[in-house]
Amino acid sequence: MGAVVMFTITRLMFLQNRFNACEVGHERWSRSKSPADRAGSDCAGDVGPGAFWLSRLMNPFGLRSKLALQAYSLLWVLLSPAMLVYLFYRSLRQPAYRKHCLERFALSLPGFKHAQGDLIWVHAVSLGETRAASTILGAIAQRYPGHRLLLTHGTPTGRQAGADLLTTLGYAKERSLQLYLPYDNCWAMNRFFDRYRPKIGVMMETEVWPSLISQASRHHTVLVLVSARLSEKSLRKAMRAKIFSTCTVCGNLKFDVELVESLLNRGRAWRERASGLPGDSGVSNLARGWIVASSTREGEESLLMEQWLRLAGEVRRKFVLVLVPRHPQRFGDVAEALEHHCKGLWIRRSDPVFPTLDPTLEIVLGDSLGEMPAWYALADVVVMGGSLINTGSQNLIEACAAGKPVILGPSIYNFEQAATQAIAEGAAFQCESSEILRHALEVAQDRKRCLSMGELGKRFVARHQGATKRVMARLETLLNP
Repeated sequence: MGAVVMFTITRLMFLQNRFNACEVGHERWSRSKSPADRAGSDCAGDVGPGAFWLSRLMNPFGLRSKLALQAYSLLWVLLSPAMLVYLFYRSLRQPAYRKHCLERFALSLPGFKHAQGDLIWVHAVSLGETRAASTILGAIAQRYPGHRLLLTHGTPTGRQAGADLLTTLGYAKERSLQLYLPYDNCWAMNRFFDRYRPKIGVMMETEVWPSLISQASRHHTVLVLVSARLSEKSLRKAMRAKIFSTCTVCGNLKFDVELVESLLNRGRAWRERASGLPGDSGVSNLARGWIVASSTREGEESLLMEQWLRLAGEVRRKFVLVLVPRHPQRFGDVAEALEHHCKGLWIRRSDPVFPTLDPTLEIVLGDSLGEMPAWYALADVVVMGGSLINTGSQNLIEACAAGKPVILGPSIYNFEQAATQAIAEGAAFQCESSEILRHALEVAQDRKRCLSMGELGKRFVARHQGATKRVMARLETLLNP
């Protein structure tokens, strides 16, 4: 089986080379090319971070590729029982995984009721991809109201975020549909494309699957890869592929994502209730400030707890630390750690008394989904999760858009260009993980610096917007040839 896996992986690069056109936006690609190289491609001038990869398959696959694809698909069939076991164990911690399981194997594919018209398919595997897709979905709703929309996901959090997004954007239920994308074997993908026959498929992030590509070609579906991200290792391999010689960088869609105003208002209301005094849109002048550690990863919460407990009592009484884990399945683990290390000092967001805090409470566990803009509105300073340990940081752009100072740890490779630019423009500050709370508190206690960094963050985001318009211009040439 290991040999089959390795053979299939080696053939995957061949499959990728069979794309007719490619438009990719990626910061590492733009840095890897010299100005002369970029000028000779479709990417001219000084380019920003990545957002767009357009691909259309060429001729049918050759014999070797077909054999590799069959071996790959057989491997998926053999692994199906293991996937069922995996879903069962995931459902023990996240019950939402029990729902719609048959969709993952293409055994249940719901249809549109009475709706007609061309179908646009958007795939956003999880929460982050769904957020990034919001601008594209909004633009599609405005420009193509007569088209049907299929939105697929890979996780329950992504699916829930997608449902909320479709409601917010006003998509009619009879013209929009959500489901889990089936696992990537030829039989399941053939059923998927036979059932829906999308005119175009918009894939958020680097979702490149051999059977999906093969069936898209067979069913004449154009695939568009948006907001493609590659590791340094993957980039070095990809640069050997012919498709990357004609690339265009359109910008970073994450700069175009608008924060939901109702969630921002929710966070402002929390501030008012926590203090009993009116809040404002800037930095708080209330009795207690708020340090929000957003999208934290495993190992970071304990690091922050240790630093917090080492602070002097009079400092801790002036501030509240908020821990918002990146993954909801970790809420319970973080709660256990808080109970062990900070017993009597913490409260959950889900506690009915929140946000009214007893003076003895110092830490809040943000155990809710989809409320990150509210936490940003509440914050004086944001500590960006994922940057304290070697996981590359989470998205700092939303915090900057909310006008909040951002404190980063040393690990920023997932958002390297955006983070570097934010630091250079004064919207963010980077330090060692062991000193991150100290620096966050220094910024939080300096009202003038807080306001300045927040305003610079808003300007930083505004300066890099516009990727959605450029991506939609490309999509229009495919939808209206």
